[in-house]
Amino acid sequence: MNKRYLPAIAAIFIIAITASSFIPVYAVAMRPQVSPTLFVLTIPEDDEVHKTGIMLLGTPPVGSPYYMSKTDLLAQFKVIVSLNGVPVTARLYCQVIEKDKVNPLKTKQGAWENLVSVPKDMTGNFVCKYREGKPGVGVIDVYWVGPSATSTIISVGQFIADYILIVQFTYTVGRTVIYGTEMQDICVLGWSFDEDFGVLTKPDGTEHFVFPAPLGDFNSCEDAALYQKDLLGLTIPWI
Repeated sequence: MNKRYLPAIAAIFIIAITASSFIPVYAVAMRPQVSPTLFVLTIPEDDEVHKTGIMLLGTPPVGSPYYMSKTDLLAQFKVIVSLNGVPVTARLYCQVIEKDKVNPLKTKQGAWENLVSVPKDMTGNFVCKYREGKPGVGVIDVYWVGPSATSTIISVGQFIADYILIVQFTYTVGRTVIYGTEMQDICVLGWSFDEDFGVLTKPDGTEHFVFPAPLGDFNSCEDAALYQKDLLGLTIPWI
């Protein structure tokens, strides 16, 4: 080999070795990091057919039958929270969003838009309580703490709607906070469409009412809520 080319060949080898030493480090630095997340699964208990929680505010139209004025201000959900397949005790945070239907008169995007959904944060009307049987396995009790049936029917009736329940859990490992989120439905009605109901007496002497089918023949909470609001004289608003 001609000795004139040795310095050039040596330089090429040095560059190759230097490049190979940097490439793996660069690749590791650019590798995406996936943070751990909690697995959260909730199952509604109030209406397992329609897969929704249900609350009854006890605000029927004037002159309605006795059973329509009875309330049920509790929605219940089974829940499991796990990390890498292991149930863990985590902290619960809830948000509740009300879905209202309005008629867009001035804000239409097209002639086809005759109704739109307007979400509103109504978390302040609800309280969530998480109760475990074992770590990560238990129930969530959601209570209505908003205006009661003792207020005027119109003021309470405006809260009849289909609601989105956002369930978020946090779990801390060292200095890392791990999150998990799940979504559920709560159907808040003024009264039950079901004439059949049961009455249970609780240890404190108060009564608890049980309705087998609060939605009656309705398959949609949204339709049932719109129908009840109309009966109360609460027409669809416009924007």
